[in-house]
Amino acid sequence: MYTIEKGVLDSSSAYFHTPSTMAKSMFFYLICSGHYYCDSNYYIKRNDHNSYLLMYIKEGEGTICYNGKTFTAKSNDVVLLNCHRPHSYRTKGWETLWLHFDGNVSDQYFQFLYNKYGCVIPLGNSNTIPKYLNRILDIFKSDKMLSEPLVSCYIQRMLTDLILVSSNYDENNHDPSNPILSAINFIHENYRSKINLNNLSDISCMSPYYFSRIFKKETGYSPYEYILMIRLNRAKTLLKTTNLRVKDIAFEVGFNSESNFVTCFKDHVDITPSQFRAIPF
Repeated sequence: MYTIEKGVLDSSSAYFHTPSTMAKSMFFYLICSGHYYCDSNYYIKRNDHNSYLLMYIKEGEGTICYNGKTFTAKSNDVVLLNCHRPHSYRTKGWETLWLHFDGNVSDQYFQFLYNKYGCVIPLGNSNTIPKYLNRILDIFKSDKMLSEPLVSCYIQRMLTDLILVSSNYDENNHDPSNPILSAINFIHENYRSKINLNNLSDISCMSPYYFSRIFKKETGYSPYEYILMIRLNRAKTLLKTTNLRVKDIAFEVGFNSESNFVTCFKDHVDITPSQFRAIPF
């Protein structure tokens, strides 16, 4: 369906959906989607559009303004915007696949990705996002009933893909010289021993404050949370695969006392180690 909008060329299309009450309460839900060809007259400036925008740049280039910052988006980039806040974007000419969505944990996904990468994320070799955007557009073009649970899955798959395939993520997590990766490897090899922030920051050649900030940005965990996660995961494995006493497991995975281990385990798993061991999987 062609839309009349300044700077949007005749070959463009846009489709609209009114989400159900169930979708608004349970899912990521679609508001509208389209395939745009735009010239230099295309300029959007809004204070609040009551949605999130996911836009794949198929060809061309544009400028995105959000939160006092300016980002450049080019071919094979994805733009992710919180349109509940003031924003603008313009182009000298581009072709885009896009959708406006909301619901579920949209804001949590947006905040995680924005804090990590900003509003523009390079896709690299992944074709997941254009594939699912085209699937949604094909549903509209065929005039078939739109399955809201299925579209919710598509949206979540695309948001997750942004976390997994960003070029920054790939570089940071697979480059052997990356200092954060060195710290992660040290944790995995030494979680049974006492590890403190100074150990990790020294390995990474950073100040403790800067190391903590970068570690959290790249992993989603603070250094302490990451060490604790590794220890608890190992403890769960030992609880289910050995007959070791809880006390012995506590020391085996790096806790300094059984009581500390039990308290920590219950705080994070909601049950005691003994209760966890008794649950059949």
